[in-house]
Amino acid sequence: MDDQPCGCLICTGTLPGRDAKLLSTVAGQGWSALRVPGAVDFAYTVGLWHTFRLPELAMFGLEGDDMQGWLNSCAEHVRANGLPAAEVPFTGVIDGFPTQLRPVDESWRDAFFGTAHRFYRGRPVPFQQLVWPDSAGRWPWDEQATASSRTRQAFTWLPVDRHPAGGWRLLGEFGDDFPLPAEADSWALTTRAVLDGTRAPALVLFDDEVFDVLDDRGHDADDLCVTHLGSLVHRHPSLGGLGDLRDGWAATGTPAGGWHHTELTAEQRDASVAGWERGQETRVIG
Repeated sequence: MDDQPCGCLICTGTLPGRDAKLLSTVAGQGWSALRVPGAVDFAYTVGLWHTFRLPELAMFGLEGDDMQGWLNSCAEHVRANGLPAAEVPFTGVIDGFPTQLRPVDESWRDAFFGTAHRFYRGRPVPFQQLVWPDSAGRWPWDEQATASSRTRQAFTWLPVDRHPAGGWRLLGEFGDDFPLPAEADSWALTTRAVLDGTRAPALVLFDDEVFDVLDDRGHDADDLCVTHLGSLVHRHPSLGGLGDLRDGWAATGTPAGGWHHTELTAEQRDASVAGWERGQETRVIG
């Protein structure tokens, strides 16, 4: 192992601040596996590079607690057997299934691995993604693989701007700069007309951390659908002006191009519930 300091918080003796527990775990156990909850969970390690000069590991799309365990198993496997060659399946991590590692493109670092970024004090360290197959053993890039295995895993070996459209790409594009009080990959009720840009957003509801982004027809529109909130912000940058919209409130567009905020009414909540029942039958990606 390279004995030179890696420049992390431990090597430099930097005060840990909010990462004190993480530093204690890395110092005592060698690494920590962190879970990141979201519309789809992911998990990653911090400390493998510091302790063993092994790439940090990331995993996407399964239950967060399970992925933490599998990342720990993968770390132990790599320590005992060496780092498998990229894109070569190996066993010993998930019972009954092979896995493989793929190098993570640098363009994902800031969006996904913020705690590691702080731990290594902004210095880039290598990451590899632990990729899992579907129940039939097909990898997510196989067109015959199940939809869940293909869409729930980020393809981080691709640069962000080459990733297929969807929630993972939106998270990579916005990073920590998403302007609304929700995640870019969260689902929002809207209309196809708003999504394709033929109608502008006129009414926005934010309730229980969920957005409705509607045109002047409101919930009576006949083309209700569900899409990622980040796609709507890309299409209509004016939505970025709603970063201060409180949960339980609505915003109505004004003639001057601004937004007027009012507390949600019972009627609006009822209309939203009915709208989601209709709109969620049509999910639009991108």
